[in-house]
Amino acid sequence: MARIEHAAIFAEDPTSLKDFYVDAFGLKMVLDNGAGSPPGYFLGDDHGTAFEIIGRPVGFANVNQRYICHVAFVVEDVLAKKADLEAKGLTFEVETFVDNESMTTAFCNDPAGNRIQIVYRKKPLGS
Repeated sequence: MARIEHAAIFAEDPTSLKDFYVDAFGLKMVLDNGAGSPPGYFLGDDHGTAFEIIGRPVGFANVNQRYICHVAFVVEDVLAKKADLEAKGLTFEVETFVDNESMTTAFCNDPAGNRIQIVYRKKPLGS
């Protein structure tokens, strides 16, 4: 079976968005191409999955990603991580919050407008 190596998003200011994800989720720098054209960064977790942040090319507008895509982060305590992210200035969607017998999840946008999800599942996906 194939496995996911990385997901990628655009950012108008990739350096500050990289700093956000390092601070908010503890991701580590895997590859620094901040001096590239466009600039970019690969951040990784302790399980071998990476997250790429690419400088948005001039003339490419951001889109409303609400119904298109998101990046999901598994956390141990959704409410604690939600409070931590709210303290960093993020606003969570009220209507998409789920807390039931199988999972707890919440959605917001990162500082560059990319949609992110925090989730805890009682039984991990694929198991």
